[in-house]
Amino acid sequence: MEQLTALLLNWGWMGLLIAAFTESFCSPIFPDLILIPLALAHPESAVIYGVIATIASALGGIIGYGIGFKLGGPAARRIIPDKYAEKVHFYAQNNAKWAIFLAALSPIPYKFVSITAGALKISFPVFLIISIIGRGKRFLLEGLLIYYYGPTAERLLNQYSDEMLMITMIVLVLAVLGIYYVRRLKKTALAERL
Repeated sequence: MEQLTALLLNWGWMGLLIAAFTESFCSPIFPDLILIPLALAHPESAVIYGVIATIASALGGIIGYGIGFKLGGPAARRIIPDKYAEKVHFYAQNNAKWAIFLAALSPIPYKFVSITAGALKISFPVFLIISIIGRGKRFLLEGLLIYYYGPTAERLLNQYSDEMLMITMIVLVLAVLGIYYVRRLKKTALAERL
């Protein structure tokens, strides 16, 4: 694994593209392992590297979605480890769109998210749009931090990445609950008028 990561790093942006694309459906190497050192070595190109990782990851997600769509739920369950399947399934039961977005940000390997989305037959345009937004938030944030803060960003990413993810998830859950509550109040008010 370390040898493959070193090889991809030597290939520069092409290695990043390959890592981000294949991680979305089969590779065990997280694109961050290529993106961060590459961006630190060339901070002036860090945002471009974030864009490359985002686009390649979303395009690879299409392959993962197709695999899940073809295999279906039972076969996808055999591919995806239980510890990840339970998390993705839990999110998907509540709201598939938010499940894709949150999982695209989380440390759950994205290949499991894309395959599960296909297996659950989630709307493909919705999957693609949310994947681009979720993966962009992850990789572009890394690129922007390194572009503006250089090596200090690595400490920020290591120190606050889990905390930022939890805060983002809490804010998103609160937003969803708020929207649900407002809609429910509107329905109740409408029903009372009738």
